[in-house]
Amino acid sequence: MRFLVVLVVLSVAPVTAAEYDAQSFASCAACHLPDGVGVPGAFPPVRNRAAGIAALDGGRGYLITVVTYGLMGTIQVEGMQYFGVMAGNVGVLTDEDIAEALNYLVFDLNDGDAEGIEPFTAEEVAVVEETTIIRSPAAAGQMRTDLVATHGGEWP
Repeated sequence: MRFLVVLVVLSVAPVTAAEYDAQSFASCAACHLPDGVGVPGAFPPVRNRAAGIAALDGGRGYLITVVTYGLMGTIQVEGMQYFGVMAGNVGVLTDEDIAEALNYLVFDLNDGDAEGIEPFTAEEVAVVEETTIIRSPAAAGQMRTDLVATHGGEWP
């Protein structure tokens, strides 16, 4: 009986950051680099950014849309302006891969606090994909503009 109790406790234990696989982040790392620091002027840093965005109302959907469909337009990150098109991962990554890449980004490439942020799931990714009307890099660009305006210009 004691074995069963331990097994049940272990099966509901929260996932820790060490359990996320960097392999799902590999297509992102091609531009943003394996440590997420990016290339100034070319590819913005993603390290220490996704947890703050995920914590915003609407931020999780934005992150899923960016990884799934890409991002197009001008953005400012850490005082530097970037303009370009980030390719999406439709047909490249599965919903599970996208969730895993976002979890790696939010929990492993985050030197700060990610407390209270729930891990992304393949089911959550599928719901965002199903409800996205414009499935292109422009969709995430518009979402970002709207989120920045909604949050008073504050953007993690």
